[in-house]
Amino acid sequence: MKPYPLQYIAESVLATGARVVVRPIRPDDEAMMVHFHEGLSDRSVYQRYFHMMTLARRTAHERLTRVCFVDYDREFALVAEGRDEESGASAILGVARLQRVGDGEAAEFALVVADRYQGIGVGGALMRQLIGIARQEGISRLRADILSDNGAMRRLCARAGIPVRPTTDPLVVEADLVL
Repeated sequence: MKPYPLQYIAESVLATGARVVVRPIRPDDEAMMVHFHEGLSDRSVYQRYFHMMTLARRTAHERLTRVCFVDYDREFALVAEGRDEESGASAILGVARLQRVGDGEAAEFALVVADRYQGIGVGGALMRQLIGIARQEGISRLRADILSDNGAMRRLCARAGIPVRPTTDPLVVEADLVL
């Protein structure tokens, strides 16, 4: 297994002027991940996972252990870490995943931003870092299935230069970027 990839830590400035650090997730992020999931609406959960998942299930220790401990040979999980608006404490504002598929030259991605931090650039910061990592890791194609009514994710893909096209399922579109 590869060591923690320090080279993939980057700082971004949000539309609010706040700074976030986009970095690979660490095992010690579990407590912040619990708080992150508490900030997701049912709609955000559904748009990310394509089904409802209870807060208890999303924050179960067994699940978060798998989420926070990553095999960097096969996947990357990134967090956008900033300051919580209310408490001022460090907080995860968004999470993105990139997972190799097949022979490892292609990867699927997914992204979710806590509701109160949507629309200010957290998703864009995560997406830019995901694309950069994919290129540096020799991934030749990035793809994702997105619910058709997920306008925010479709706009994020468009801004990142990722083409989105219909699929045979009218409820799902496909984002597909050749690198």
